Amino acid sequence: MDVDRRFSRFPDRLYKNFRQLFDTVCDEYAGLTAMRMRLADGEPYAEWLYRDLKRISYAAARFMRAHGINAGERVAILGENRPEWCFAYIGAVVLGAVAVPLDSALDAKGVATIAQASSCRLLFHSAAHAAKAAFAREQTPGLVLVDFDLPAATGGDPGSLSWSAAIAGHAAERDGDGLPSPDEIDGDSCAVIIFTSGTTGVAKGIMLSHKGIIANVNAARQALAVNKDDVFIAILPLHHTYAATCTFLSALEAGGSITFVEKLIPTVILRHVREARVSVMIGVPLLFDKIKQGIRNELERLPRPAGVLVRGLIALCGFSNRILGLPLGRFALAFLRRKAGLSTVRLAVSGGGPLAWDTAAFYEALGLNLVQGYGMSENGPLISVNLPEYKDNRSAGLAVKYTQARIAEPGIDGVGEIQVRSPSLMLGYLDAPESSAEVFSADGWLRTGDLGYIDKRGFIFITGRSKNLIVTEGGKNVYPEEIEMKFEGSAWIKEALVLGRRAGAHRAGEEVLAVCVPDWERIAADKPGIDNAQLAQAARELVRDEVRRVNKELPQYMKIVDFIIHDEEFEKTSSRKIRRFKYRHYAEKGAKT
Repeated sequence: MDVDRRFSRFPDRLYKNFRQLFDTVCDEYAGLTAMRMRLADGEPYAEWLYRDLKRISYAAARFMRAHGINAGERVAILGENRPEWCFAYIGAVVLGAVAVPLDSALDAKGVATIAQASSCRLLFHSAAHAAKAAFAREQTPGLVLVDFDLPAATGGDPGSLSWSAAIAGHAAERDGDGLPSPDEIDGDSCAVIIFTSGTTGVAKGIMLSHKGIIANVNAARQALAVNKDDVFIAILPLHHTYAATCTFLSALEAGGSITFVEKLIPTVILRHVREARVSVMIGVPLLFDKIKQGIRNELERLPRPAGVLVRGLIALCGFSNRILGLPLGRFALAFLRRKAGLSTVRLAVSGGGPLAWDTAAFYEALGLNLVQGYGMSENGPLISVNLPEYKDNRSAGLAVKYTQARIAEPGIDGVGEIQVRSPSLMLGYLDAPESSAEVFSADGWLRTGDLGYIDKRGFIFITGRSKNLIVTEGGKNVYPEEIEMKFEGSAWIKEALVLGRRAGAHRAGEEVLAVCVPDWERIAADKPGIDNAQLAQAARELVRDEVRRVNKELPQYMKIVDFIIHDEEFEKTSSRKIRRFKYRHYAEKGAKT
């Protein structure tokens, strides 16, 4: 396939900055629905048109400016997916300020740490995270809070303001809109800072520019053929670049609409897919695995003759698609997609982690177009994706428009480090020039740390990881160093090494395994008179208790699922760093906690 020619079918829509982008799309699609959300059970969707999006977002920008936020200053956003989250983000970037989306899974300390590290002046948050926001304000002098859910009439605390009051008080000004013009905002300046994860100094702030994000949004729209008739569903948390670029910004740039869900469980998601007539679903492998399993569970409940017939039909459609290249399932299994609530979905996109081949094959047999993509936040994030009409879901897809990919120092099998170059590359890590320099090659390519090869067709295949990052089944990034630091000061564990292990033979992604070296001398001193077998048992119980203690401090996706005891100190380099590669074999075994 001539990929360049295919991309040329879709016009480039590049803008100087986010102010120009939102001026353009909000005026062009003013009367179309931009967002919808059900505010209470049983109620119809509340809808916001593009003209509403502009009115509210620009009012938020004027509010920020009235509170002394100028170009380049940072504004944090903490909350579940909802329209107000998007309005605050848009308000910051059209002002020329910097949006700092925060992971809602962070604890209070994590929120405070990032607010301080990024020098945030304002923190927008929902009521569900009010306690975390309050703690951050205590730790960050001058930080002003804006609560999405606080009633407008609430008064008293000048450091905690109401979103609705803020918007109502900053309607459009008579002479212009009171905001910088597109010509006053440098497109190469920082628009967003994405923190990789966590509550310690290990987390890095990835600085992305206006032009960089917009180029990635444009590439996503062209690759996925997004248009104004598309209805997206916001499943993944918008603080992640994958969701922000592909679900939030790409949908709006194309004039499409976004449907928000109140609960992230498959039955609720599928109900919204059906009721809002969603056409594009963007998720992580775990979501598609769960929907697949739900469908299979329903098939198991069918009477034997019917179940055998439907399963046989799925197998036939899979054979037709795989061997003959004929999408038989698109017609023969339309009734099953309709029953599952997926009949309106024209495209599903999986990213944030490896997609199991069994899952990809199941949806292909079902007649649902599922494609897999690949990216890194440092590239805004999209690097490659399988195209709806040209794909190989064993791969991570083709490099998207404006992005070049190469294999550095390939071996005889063609495998080497995947490196990329594009206008979406980050400006660098916040206040970390040395780390920024390390992640780029001498000639300016991003070193992804992933190993792979590129075949003759241009598809990128990922074969492994050269860095320590663990990618869970849900697409979450887990940085082992963060968990290892939780063991520092432990009374019973001398050293801990955290590894990623495949979640299962038929599952994609990794789970977290801790390899622990007990402090044998201290344990023996605490329990005198026991033999070696009793000492080993006592150590196992103490290590188990320490793992449970650490798990209480971790968000769900970071929790340790297995541990194993290593008797001796880990082998280290001259700089006292553990030689991690020597202990990868432990990822094949473990003891349940």
